[in-house]
Amino acid sequence: MKRGHFYLFLCFLTLGLYGCDDGRIEEKQVDYSEEGRVLKLTGRLSGLDSWGSTYSLVVAGYDGVSDYAVITKALPANHVDGQVLQIVMSGIGEEVKTLKLCAINRLRKSVVDFKILDEDFGVDSKDTIRLDVGTLDVGMYAAIQTRVFDAKCVSCHGQSTFAGAGLYLTAEKSYEALVNKPSVRKADMLLVKPGDVQASFLQLVLHSNGVVRHDHKDLFSEKEANQLDLIDRWIENGALN
Repeated sequence: MKRGHFYLFLCFLTLGLYGCDDGRIEEKQVDYSEEGRVLKLTGRLSGLDSWGSTYSLVVAGYDGVSDYAVITKALPANHVDGQVLQIVMSGIGEEVKTLKLCAINRLRKSVVDFKILDEDFGVDSKDTIRLDVGTLDVGMYAAIQTRVFDAKCVSCHGQSTFAGAGLYLTAEKSYEALVNKPSVRKADMLLVKPGDVQASFLQLVLHSNGVVRHDHKDLFSEKEANQLDLIDRWIENGALN
């Protein structure tokens, strides 16, 4: 091939590779989304900033075999109470059988469940799981009130016309009755002293028998020990409401 013809051939080749009808090069759109299903959670949540460093408030996926989450997405601790929060967690594999809005410990084991979705997630055509949790208090003290006081204590401490030792642990009264209030049984201690677990009479009663007339430690099974730890960490973190 003559040199002139060779250069002409290169020009046509270049135009064929880079040219198009309108003279522009179209950019191909690439989808970088993770494989698997997507959870979109919406709700007006409060109390996200009360969990300290021991626990994390998350949406989490569990495989139905292990007690430990296989996938998690943290909720923002700086969220303003009462404002609408939207959380998206992608990459939810087929092994995930249960989804939870929960608080987990550092091993990714749930210590408090606020909302649970089991296998029938109601996935739409785009593999999206939608969960509207409504208005929900997910604070640490709200969890203690529901899981401990309401479940274990109020039958003796205020649900009827009588409150044992004059201590009301019903939802509308418990915080004011406990925090920075002197113990009737042990005058040198507060029922709950924020920031000091060992100086809080509540901790002593729940962890030791023989302190008061009715033993309280026996109210909790071995599997419920995490509830006692939850109270200890709440006090340690400043006993916030």
